[in-house]
Amino acid sequence: MKSFVFLSVALCFFYSAFCQNEFDEFNIERLNATKHAMLVLGSWGAVNVVEGTIGIATTNGEAKYFHQMNLIWGATNFLIAAPSYFGMKRSASGLSPAETVKQQSTIEKIYLFNAGLDLVYITAGAYCIQKGNNDSRHDLYTGYGKSLILQGAGLLLFDASMSLIHAHHGKKLYKILSSLQFSGNSVGMIWKW
Repeated sequence: MKSFVFLSVALCFFYSAFCQNEFDEFNIERLNATKHAMLVLGSWGAVNVVEGTIGIATTNGEAKYFHQMNLIWGATNFLIAAPSYFGMKRSASGLSPAETVKQQSTIEKIYLFNAGLDLVYITAGAYCIQKGNNDSRHDLYTGYGKSLILQGAGLLLFDASMSLIHAHHGKKLYKILSSLQFSGNSVGMIWKW
């Protein structure tokens, strides 16, 4: 009887550790994908800061405003990406299943919301170009409008890609969750042989 109780307790700990490892691995993969995304966004921002600075110094008129807006967008993207990258937790282990689901849902919603916002930027850019056609500040509106369209399109590509990557990764979470069995106040793992 003692060996049965010991074996039962040992199996419970094994299942618990195995289940937690599954969630830890999933969370680390999500964190790594997000860190890579921040490297991409930060690099895009840095390129726009350099390009914008050079463009402002070497152009006039509409092109100068285009580069000026690219510089502003580049600095903004870099200032979002750098603290996000360095501020992320070094470890994503130890999150409960509920916390894991919440984190996954949040990251998917953030990128999806941002993709919608990117469409607003593109629309605002088109509006600026249209407004510039009938305004004395044609160069300003047209330069800013073209930059808004470029930056919005670049961010739309980035956010849509990250949304798809995280949604695809999220499917793995649902496979992990489908192996759990909930009963009353307890959770167990079903292991099919």
